[in-house]
Amino acid sequence: MSRKANEQEMKSWVSAQGKLTQSILDSIPGATTLINEIDDAYLKMQDEIWDLTVVQNQFYYYREIPEKGSSLCRRKTLDAEEEIIFSGGITIKGQKYRSRKEVYAHTQPLVAMMLIQRGETNPHIRIYHLDKKIFLPDSIGPVMFNDSRGVSMTWLPDDAGLLYTQAPPTTIESEKYFNGKIKLHRLGQSIEKDEVVFGKDVTKDIHLQNFETPYIYSFNSSPYLMARIRNGADDNYAFAVHYNDLNGANTPWKRLTDYVNLGDGFDARGQFLYAATNNHPHYTIVQIDLSTGTKPISFIPPQENIIAYVDVAYTSGIVAGKDALYVMFRKVGDMGVYKIDYQTKKIKEIKLPIKGSLYGLCLHANNDLVFAQFNPLRPMQYMHYSDRKDVVAPLPFSKLSLDLSNDFTTEVMMVPSRDAKKIPVSLIYKKGLALKNNNPLLIEAYGNSGAVTDVGLDPNRLPWLNRNGIYAYAHVRGGGELGLDWINDGQFPNKMNSVNDIVDVAEYFVKNNITSSDKQFVMGASAGSFLVGNSINQRPDLFAGGIFQAGLPDLVTHRDAAYARERGSVGNIATKEGFESMYSLSALHHIPNNKKLPAMLVVHGGTDYIISITGPARYIATLQQKQKGTRPQLFLVDWEAGHAGASFDEIIGTLKFMLWQSGNKDFQLK
Repeated sequence: MSRKANEQEMKSWVSAQGKLTQSILDSIPGATTLINEIDDAYLKMQDEIWDLTVVQNQFYYYREIPEKGSSLCRRKTLDAEEEIIFSGGITIKGQKYRSRKEVYAHTQPLVAMMLIQRGETNPHIRIYHLDKKIFLPDSIGPVMFNDSRGVSMTWLPDDAGLLYTQAPPTTIESEKYFNGKIKLHRLGQSIEKDEVVFGKDVTKDIHLQNFETPYIYSFNSSPYLMARIRNGADDNYAFAVHYNDLNGANTPWKRLTDYVNLGDGFDARGQFLYAATNNHPHYTIVQIDLSTGTKPISFIPPQENIIAYVDVAYTSGIVAGKDALYVMFRKVGDMGVYKIDYQTKKIKEIKLPIKGSLYGLCLHANNDLVFAQFNPLRPMQYMHYSDRKDVVAPLPFSKLSLDLSNDFTTEVMMVPSRDAKKIPVSLIYKKGLALKNNNPLLIEAYGNSGAVTDVGLDPNRLPWLNRNGIYAYAHVRGGGELGLDWINDGQFPNKMNSVNDIVDVAEYFVKNNITSSDKQFVMGASAGSFLVGNSINQRPDLFAGGIFQAGLPDLVTHRDAAYARERGSVGNIATKEGFESMYSLSALHHIPNNKKLPAMLVVHGGTDYIISITGPARYIATLQQKQKGTRPQLFLVDWEAGHAGASFDEIIGTLKFMLWQSGNKDFQLK
């Protein structure tokens, strides 16, 4: 299927599979009921705001406006009237786009947008003037996806130009991340004049490997730039330079000595970078002089709580105020913020109004803080911390749009694993439901590369919960919820622990009559798909079905865009140990023979930048061939979708699939 000569035949087969799957799902009644339940929740949430950021003490955010759709709005002060910047999507010269990523200028009313079409096609950068409400002529592209979030880009500290990462054009899927270079675009100039300032074989004495990907950052309160290097297997590291010293290939980048970079968890003020690093299982915060790059000094020692250096959307959990540094910390479902005085190093925990998770820390008015707080029963509500009053209160224009605490219950259950670990599992279920009563149950998980999942309110789950279904998010090893040791215990050479954790959670639920094998499902997307396929292979008797989303069933022959990027997680195929690890995690090659297999719904995006369609196609074909039972093995492709996000039709189809296969009488084939 993966051979170029067979591409058209493969796509025809995939298309036929999709039509068959859609016809089956369409034959299951109840779609209107499910849609109405979800729509009703979203209608109640119509005043919710999201993606809020603070720029020069002005508030930019999105909200849904009746008759207009998703709208970018602005308030110039806490109490100012709302101004609509634009509504209903983005259209340029008759072409429709959506924004994958946005970066606001530091002082000017400008925002750089990475725009895409048809899922993940035509990725390029445009610049929008927020006062004039027009796109500037500048158009930069094509640009590379650094990861599923989009392209790395940032403004110069003086907003005179934009730095962005671009990879050279290639038709080799496994090299789409290779040889990335950071370029400088001066506003108003032709992109042909954009200058390369960092990358492989650009700067003397800086030697990047092919698969090392550069990311670029600037800061609101510092003249320094930072280039973070993401390495596929080894520690990530970083360089810095004063923006006035940018000089093409002669830019004098300084490597930050002995600093292991953990991602986007840092901020800078003046010449100092404040960053999380991994010299303790709970992490520490260090201070680095960006002007010299010399060895970091400890800013605060390890704390009892785990430093949450990034949040659920991978935005920084560290904010450098004028007089104090703000740092998030985490427990599963219970996050908080430390406030650290620069001079005394005194640490104060900010008192928060509710127990929950945090998202989107922003600085306001030098020392105040803005952030969203949420939990599984409350959607995001943006809060404002007043440094002067030492009080947290909701932003005046951020209403609590929905509260499900009267209807549902949430808790964190600690489930024992086979090797005596305790796996945190976030549960949501209907209030009054007997937990140990053989309920339908959905386990979801990711557990890869230290990513964290802080469970929030999702209206798309409500039809499942309304029908006495339990939602269980398993925070398995490999994820970052419990710190560095938890990550390392679920990464190469221990990656199979992530799979084992899912099996142990599923077995616990069945043994304790919380659910049964004919009502239990497992779902995972992207690297989370490792857990779906392999847990079902290991114990098909524990599951009624699996939902395998944007997944990778074959790591051994996989050569797509992320091929070299997951070596630290699953192993290096060039080594014996790495090959054995990748083979063991390739669900395609371990489907049991002569077994009654659970049902499987494999869904994929036709324009997925990271994982091609051939792997999932081979996987579902093999499942169909080996199935000795009666449960269906279905394949659904959205040809307009990419790697991230499910369409509404996919959400409804998935709900129907689970309700059908768990035996709900109202959702059986007609």
